[in-house]
Amino acid sequence: MTARIVWPFRLTGRRPSPVARNAGRLAGVLLWGVLFATPALAGGPYPAFGGISASADDARVAGTNPAAMTRFSEPVQRVDLYGFFSDSTWEGQLGESGPSRVTEDSSSSVVPQGAFVVPFRERWWFGFTVLGNGFSENYDDAWIGRYYLQEYDLLTISAFPSLATRLSERWSIAVSLPISYTQYDQRKAVPNLEPGLGDGSLVVESDAVAVGYGISLLYEISPQTRVGFNYRSAIEPSLSGTAEFSDLGPLTEQVLEEAGLLGARIDVTSRQPQGITLGAYHDFDNGHALSVDLAWAETSDFVLAEVFVNGDAIVENQQNYEDVIAVSGSYSWPVADRWRLGLGGFWVSEMIEDANRTMTLRLDEMWSLGAGLEWHWKPRRTVNFTLNYLQIGDSPVQTPELPGIGSVTGRYTDRGTVYLQAALSFGPTRS
Repeated sequence: MTARIVWPFRLTGRRPSPVARNAGRLAGVLLWGVLFATPALAGGPYPAFGGISASADDARVAGTNPAAMTRFSEPVQRVDLYGFFSDSTWEGQLGESGPSRVTEDSSSSVVPQGAFVVPFRERWWFGFTVLGNGFSENYDDAWIGRYYLQEYDLLTISAFPSLATRLSERWSIAVSLPISYTQYDQRKAVPNLEPGLGDGSLVVESDAVAVGYGISLLYEISPQTRVGFNYRSAIEPSLSGTAEFSDLGPLTEQVLEEAGLLGARIDVTSRQPQGITLGAYHDFDNGHALSVDLAWAETSDFVLAEVFVNGDAIVENQQNYEDVIAVSGSYSWPVADRWRLGLGGFWVSEMIEDANRTMTLRLDEMWSLGAGLEWHWKPRRTVNFTLNYLQIGDSPVQTPELPGIGSVTGRYTDRGTVYLQAALSFGPTRS
């Protein structure tokens, strides 16, 4: 998949029930924003998420490292459009003796982004970034994992205002106020208790707004060399909605009613973890440039409790997560008059070990490679293009057993994403 979104939810009945007391939360990991502790994606000539912390040469710094806004003496703007195209093949089995089944899926999504930086007064700069994300997954009714997850749609719109100032000729600092609107819908199948009756359905719809904070620094060692630091706080939107059941048999409906689940209120607790990004950038005398970044996200404190409806039986599966570490790098050089070529890549550690992975959280170790072109179209216009490939590990999983159904085991045999980026920058760029 383009991105595997894991979303926390707990079922809370309108009247006290065992389901309400035992409800847990799932962890939410938005790949592009969380692993690199920034809502903004780096562009060409920094492919594969390079140049996050210290490249500081156009308006995208309003999202990647706002402290670098102090490098601009006049307003600058940038607009980006990202396209993600994924294909995956998943092989799994239901129960110990069930036949092996293959599920193939393709998905695509488009992510727009805009950023601008405005200097005002003598030593102050204001920046703003807005980013939209849309991710979805939809399996057919025969998918063997349908009782765990059958379909979801996630929409996130993030606004990121920042204020920066210079502490000295070399040091700059910025504070930020990330604001995020999230809408999440999920559907899963519900096994009816009546023999011969098909599956019912559970739909969850929810949305919320949440606010965090960020601090960033830029230290300019020389006109050619600089280092950047960016800290992003955790953001925990508390989404709420209702549990909407449909196509239930009379006995199943009675059991759910007695459990307090019919029409129950749903609280969806998501946590984008706090993260730190540290990076360096250097321009060589021959016009070549090198950028490296190291990122950390605190995902080890996530608590995963999956809740499955099977009559009056609720299965919970506590999980242990690990902190995520990511490394990215890019190298660029001039290839013609007004043209630069960049090559880059990144690697991300696994967030959860194979033994702890669940059907909902099928993330694994990741790596990506890419190439980018930068064209100085006009003195105050720059165009960027990048082509990138992302590979996620096979993510083997074995779910807890559902009474009367068994567990699901499986893994990905093919899982790749191609993502493209095009950007247009207005105003002078900084080297």
